[in-house]
Amino acid sequence: MLWWALSIFFFWLGLREIYYGFIPRAGFDSPNDVISKPYVLTTFVIAAAFAYMPLRYWAFERFLTEKAIILSESSKAHVHCNTVFDTMFDRQVFAAGHAQIETGRIVFQHPWCGRLMDHLDHPEKMTREGVFSIQIFAHEAMHIRGERDEAKTDCQAIQRYARAAQLLGITSTTLAKENGMFYYTQGYQDRAAIGGMTGQYYSDQCAPGKALDEKLPDSTWN
Repeated sequence: MLWWALSIFFFWLGLREIYYGFIPRAGFDSPNDVISKPYVLTTFVIAAAFAYMPLRYWAFERFLTEKAIILSESSKAHVHCNTVFDTMFDRQVFAAGHAQIETGRIVFQHPWCGRLMDHLDHPEKMTREGVFSIQIFAHEAMHIRGERDEAKTDCQAIQRYARAAQLLGITSTTLAKENGMFYYTQGYQDRAAIGGMTGQYYSDQCAPGKALDEKLPDSTWN
């Protein structure tokens, strides 16, 4: 909201300058002699700059929603990227993301949408945050698909990681699977050692040939 407020403010300043070039100000008999074009241009450029970020995230939310519908196989799925203020007042503030099965709402906490955008620009770098951001997307989509158990949900997401990555624009199947296996070996396996709440997301049955293996033809570990 702050970005929009600043954008509207500077846009209003530019419009005001144009307006008073035709309409007299209060207490004056005639309008301004000259409309300051540099001033108007500057205020409009600043307004556009402040509008860019929320517009970018709005477009990204629409993009993620489209892909979440496909991955979750649910038309209810829709994605929201929390701002800093949204995250501060979110009851699940310490979760990177969360989903509500009944409504289909998926929420990315700040700054995970930004990390996902950065990762999709350069997936070959395979930064830990970037790789994890796709797993968050896939994980929450599996909740919308109907699974509530966290360990099963994360395992389902791992197996669909490559599918999710390709839906999001990583065209190379090899790279998509490398990203997924990076999470599986560098992130998921750590959960068993950490334990606690993190351990709730882990199952030793999440492995090829074990109980949670869905044997998907495009499985990340296939």
